[in-house]
Amino acid sequence: MTIATRPPADGSLRSAAWRAAFAAVPREAFVSPVGRGEEPEPSPVLTAMCEALDVPDGAGVLEVGTGTGYGAALLSQRYGADRVVSLDADSCTVAAARTRLARAGYTPRLMTGETSAGCPEFAPFGGLLASCGTVTRVPVAWPEQVLPGGTLVAALGFGLVALTIAPDGSAAGRFLPVLTPEGPRAETSVRSYIPALLVPLGTQADVELAADMAAEVPRFLGGLLQPDVYELALIDADGRRVFGLVHPDTGSWARVAPRDDGTARIQYDGPRDLWAERAPALAAWAEAGRPGPEAYGLTVTAEGAHRLWLGAPDGPGWDLMY
Repeated sequence: MTIATRPPADGSLRSAAWRAAFAAVPREAFVSPVGRGEEPEPSPVLTAMCEALDVPDGAGVLEVGTGTGYGAALLSQRYGADRVVSLDADSCTVAAARTRLARAGYTPRLMTGETSAGCPEFAPFGGLLASCGTVTRVPVAWPEQVLPGGTLVAALGFGLVALTIAPDGSAAGRFLPVLTPEGPRAETSVRSYIPALLVPLGTQADVELAADMAAEVPRFLGGLLQPDVYELALIDADGRRVFGLVHPDTGSWARVAPRDDGTARIQYDGPRDLWAERAPALAAWAEAGRPGPEAYGLTVTAEGAHRLWLGAPDGPGWDLMY
């Protein structure tokens, strides 16, 4: 399986075709200006996702998440509006985007529906770009609707992944070097765990701490391995930084208190041992020399099973269960 070339880590555009598309689309028609009347610059996340999209000649493109319509305009400029379908769950969003697109001179097909279902009525597509915000897993319907050899680019947690579709319906590819600025926000109920995290009473253990919990790649890995777990950064009564992991559905929590000597005191409670679930991947990352997210890849079977791997598909890996 061929995996598309990764875009630069800063999200800069190197493709002449995409540079031309970004230059041609009037950003001010889709995004409110910032500062003193200045046009906003395209985000590194969006440019990286576009660079990673590899669509066979003449094939259609599905955008999942219409938003303001800016992405649909870029795709229309790059591939032609007659090849672009954009899907969003919110009818008001679609209506507003349609108006903006028409004013800018673009007429892609806009659809309203459940984003996880894709758009089977116009499948198959040569590529799919999921700009609907982060998802925790790739819905089964998405790779099903992309032609073999086409690409599926999506945000998963804090990461961006570009998958190539195989003839058997599976998909595999690497994460891009650009990370998203935000993952899922903590629910209000998570705040009720703060007292337990500051003055913990659960089981405790001393461990070697392989990674800084606040660093980008450990957060990226945590978001993939435990998408249903919330992270909290706190300062305890002694002014020391501690980290909390919380799974409200089971009442499980873990408190990680780093020490200066590279160890940490772990305290936890609940049916899930949240630290034990995450620790092996952090140790493997440290052992591999603390690489960026582009060192990791993802394989998704035709049935929807996800496997995260480091280095190569047959390298160290973790089944993504949740």
